[in-house]
Amino acid sequence: MRWLTSTLSGEHGADVLQQLARTDPFRTNPPVKIVRDFHDRVAVKADWTSTLLSATGDACAWWEDAKVQLAYRPKSGPLVSVAIPVEEITLERGLAVVDDLPFEVCAFGAVFFDEWIAANYERTSFSRSHIHHGWACAFRGKGHDRLVSRRWLDFGPWRVIRRPDDTTFIQFHDLAITDPAEAYAQAWVGHQRMGISDTGGFIQHIMEPLVEHVRYLYVPGKRRAEIVVGPHIEVKQWDMTCARALRLYHQLNPGTPSPIDQIAYMFVDEDDARAHLHELWLRELECWVVDDKGKRRLDRDYHPEPDPPAWVKRLEGR
Repeated sequence: MRWLTSTLSGEHGADVLQQLARTDPFRTNPPVKIVRDFHDRVAVKADWTSTLLSATGDACAWWEDAKVQLAYRPKSGPLVSVAIPVEEITLERGLAVVDDLPFEVCAFGAVFFDEWIAANYERTSFSRSHIHHGWACAFRGKGHDRLVSRRWLDFGPWRVIRRPDDTTFIQFHDLAITDPAEAYAQAWVGHQRMGISDTGGFIQHIMEPLVEHVRYLYVPGKRRAEIVVGPHIEVKQWDMTCARALRLYHQLNPGTPSPIDQIAYMFVDEDDARAHLHELWLRELECWVVDDKGKRRLDRDYHPEPDPPAWVKRLEGR
């Protein structure tokens, strides 16, 4: 027996909760316990979903098997977390979740949850109450805006599966793997790129600390922020992600003074610019060279091809 665990966030969290409540195993039996607003145990009523939705803090319902859970966190997106028993975790089960529910960002927990905990493996997540990354995640609609760009999706160490309704499903490891350590090793490289890490491409909801970190020159006529990079200076990927967060912050707050539509990195050395070109391109950040040859933009003529991991090519018969 395995446990399919998932967290789903987005503005339609209440609808996600109500739809899940109408599926097995939740629809056949009421929960045996509900705790609301962190510590208050409340009576279980016939309309128990309303009890969860009325919470101002976290609310969680448990069934006879305490691992069967359905929780609602209104201040985290809102966010719904779910845990159900399954004979086997399959791609089809995961796709059924993302196809049927009106989420924006979804994370699936580990297939080998207990084994990874016991091994004390390093973990990352989308934060904001999302479960630690496991075997998959997904984005729908404007949930993609939490990524540095949609280019990020096709250039990671994972499997990309496009679904209806502008939905992208990301699989982190081969589900045929039976060794927890092997599964973790295959997934962890993707977790770092899809999580909050030094090399990650997910933008946190709390952006002010990231935005304040960026130092730039503002060009009012072009609504552009320019970041000048001196010779032989390495630009950290985390700094690039912070710059992309600055652009998103202005997109989400259109009334802000000095609006920014684009971020441009201005290198004085062409070799330095080309060394950073790929990571800047992935984040839709402009890459310029300004030297004695003039001012030129490099990213417009950059067209890399995705090269997924060997295990993805094998699964897809490439």
